[in-house]
Amino acid sequence: MKLLNMNYFRKGSSKRRSGSATVEFALVAPFMAMILMGTFELGRAMMVKSILSDAARKACRTGIKRDKGNSDIVAEAINVMNDNGFDSSKFNPNSLGTVNVVVTDPNGNVLDDSLDAPSGSVVSVQVGIPVSSTTWVAPFYLTSGSTLESETLVMMKQ
Repeated sequence: MKLLNMNYFRKGSSKRRSGSATVEFALVAPFMAMILMGTFELGRAMMVKSILSDAARKACRTGIKRDKGNSDIVAEAINVMNDNGFDSSKFNPNSLGTVNVVVTDPNGNVLDDSLDAPSGSVVSVQVGIPVSSTTWVAPFYLTSGSTLESETLVMMKQ
């Protein structure tokens, strides 16, 4: 019983299959490229989500201090985003991203500024950025600002 056909491994047989590897590569290469780009995009999305979380956390920690107001909260979030390569001059109008601050006193009333908030108030900071401005492939499929990736953090004022 023969397990291998030795005629298949001879020099003459390579002439019959000379272009098959090229054709197979041409058929598989686009799928492999899509998987590779998807991996890059997923890694980039996870990195941006982490940056947004850091910006919201640092801004919220600034906002719960007694002598800090909404302008300090927004400035802190913009500084974190700027440190991570996002252009701060475009950050807060909605052209690149947003920082929303909501301060609620212990009675449930929404306050204008965190500076006037009494101890026990809740400070909520949401930092958002359009997905189309953070990815390489998505701008071809998403309109500008159509999907917002954001992170919200809530802490109690001291």
